[in-house]
Amino acid sequence: MQIYLLVDVGQTGTRVRITQGPGGHVDDAVAGVRAAEDPERHLARVVTDALRRHGSPVDQVAAGLSGLQGTRGHPRALLDEWSAFGPRRVVLADDAVTAYLAAIGDRPGVVVSVGTGVVALATGARGGWARVDGWGPLLGDSGGAYWIGRAGLESALRAFDGRGAAAALLETATEAFGDPALLAGTLQRDPDRVAKIAGFARQVLALAERGDPDAGRITADAAGHLAGAVVTAATRAGCDGETVTASWSGSVLAASPALLTAFESALDPRCRLVPPAASPLDGARLLIDLPAAHPLTALTSEASL
Repeated sequence: MQIYLLVDVGQTGTRVRITQGPGGHVDDAVAGVRAAEDPERHLARVVTDALRRHGSPVDQVAAGLSGLQGTRGHPRALLDEWSAFGPRRVVLADDAVTAYLAAIGDRPGVVVSVGTGVVALATGARGGWARVDGWGPLLGDSGGAYWIGRAGLESALRAFDGRGAAAALLETATEAFGDPALLAGTLQRDPDRVAKIAGFARQVLALAERGDPDAGRITADAAGHLAGAVVTAATRAGCDGETVTASWSGSVLAASPALLTAFESALDPRCRLVPPAASPLDGARLLIDLPAAHPLTALTSEASL
């Protein structure tokens, strides 16, 4: 019976699962924190630790990695590195691919992954594909947790300056980070600033749920960015027909009814939004059996013994 080690490497967290058999029974599940290192080096370290803990050889390793930025990974070196633990095949893909497969399988459509960052991935019935955003917190990821958290903190500091009236956001930011006068410098020096700023998105979205107008505007703007990424990806991939299947991945939309409702309202009417069928770790399992002719193989690489 085949044993699979599945990995989901996000910008601020990593999850690992070991399964066996066609039913995907979970033998082991561990979680880790994404280190500030190359995604493949981080993957190598996390998988090596998991293989040592597991104790028994595994047959295949499949992983979705944030940080590949739409490119293929380099599984041969990883396969050689893990040779002592038994895997005979390693399959790597951008984490947008595993999120897509988890949400809607291998059928045509578009999936937006919303975590710390944002990336929309679409495939068309005639073999086209498109990837939109995923450019990281400095240059993109519009509408994701970092974007929302940063917008909330920016509004709070404007209110602290007297340039805005975002009283609730200022109070919440002060509770979370302390003296607003020190906030910018403190975050600038903090190596975990991306995760901490992204974490503030929870407070912004919670305020939006309670009807705060400033947080509500940030939430609506985020939803507009997400909807725009979906429509652009679908158009570029050649998603034809009267309806386009659209879905999402990540905890940000799942945890905020206000953001999800605003996102659905902002979508093009031809997009039919469906909830994700599974998690990105399940998508890593589906990556193993992705048909060779599928357009998403352009973002997938593998090595076998």
